[in-house]
Amino acid sequence: MTDIATAVAAHPFFAGLDPRLIARIVPLTQPVEHPTGAWIARVGTSADQFLLVTDGRAGVEIASADRDPLIVATVHAGEVVGWSWFVEPHEWHFDVVALEHVRALTIDAPALRAACAADHELGYQLGTRLTRVIASRLGATRHQLVDVYGRAR
Repeated sequence: MTDIATAVAAHPFFAGLDPRLIARIVPLTQPVEHPTGAWIARVGTSADQFLLVTDGRAGVEIASADRDPLIVATVHAGEVVGWSWFVEPHEWHFDVVALEHVRALTIDAPALRAACAADHELGYQLGTRLTRVIASRLGATRHQLVDVYGRAR
């Protein structure tokens, strides 16, 4: 558990987080690996995990019936996969695929939501940090779509 505690505390997403709050997260966390090409998340399925990427790259994709899937963001070591676990209905909004072998720490999302409900400071801190992730991904998606579809007239 000490290795996981150290890894959680060292992950950039949790930079500056009170050690008391880190201690609430550690028991909900375990290591996970996804080989290249594996699906980490699929649109519409239960967002039951929150991943802290420690090694590798994952692609956040959108798909439509008449086009090939489009990677709108790439997640690297030190970044996170998932904000859907925090937002009702707790279903993935994007597909996520391992572009390289991904090593991560996975946090049990239902248990983390319960911990946030029980400790409002934890909920506030995670909500604030996730809002930054969502804003960053929205910006990356916008840029990717402009590159693919061109500027609106």
